[in-house]
Amino acid sequence: MNSKNSTTWASYDSDSDKYFDDYSKLYFSNIHRQFIKFLPIQTGAKILDIGCGSGRDALSLARRGYQVTAVEPSNKMLALAQKKNNHKNITWTNDCLPYLLALNNNAYDFILISAVWMHIPPDERETSIKRISDLLKAGKHLAVTLRIGTPDTKRIMYPVSIEELLKQSSKFNLKPIYISRETKDSLSRKEIIWKKIVFEKE
Repeated sequence: MNSKNSTTWASYDSDSDKYFDDYSKLYFSNIHRQFIKFLPIQTGAKILDIGCGSGRDALSLARRGYQVTAVEPSNKMLALAQKKNNHKNITWTNDCLPYLLALNNNAYDFILISAVWMHIPPDERETSIKRISDLLKAGKHLAVTLRIGTPDTKRIMYPVSIEELLKQSSKFNLKPIYISRETKDSLSRKEIIWKKIVFEKE
């Protein structure tokens, strides 16, 4: 998902219909049920969905009354998301980590980064975390899902670990307040497990 290497998300362009259909089979309330209690209380709060993919999560959050900025680097995935999961509360943005330049100096009440971190090259992760922290308001929450397991050879992926993420996030005032147990893959891929982490910005 880095700006220097568009091939990172090339498969999402070439197979956008497949990925859209796969992700649309799942529901926010099931996939992210551990995150729901950390969502902002106030209606109209600003939420950032980094790597929004099909727009499934952005739509669910928008329907809850939040103002959602949905960021996606794949042009074709973004077009599908905007066409099929559009909502008046969603602003669709074509951009990518580590810099997210299109977001300028915006500040958000909640940030979701789900099934994205494995696409970030290790040498860009600290820059990415710093940028994410800068975009998050003090006292608010960042929710991350980590894909742990065999990489998909059709997509560019890098190893991830919760230890690395915790170490890097601690440098930028992000304190872990929830770490899940390992959970099975919702698409029944036996070689993959997930860890979910919520950070609070100090």
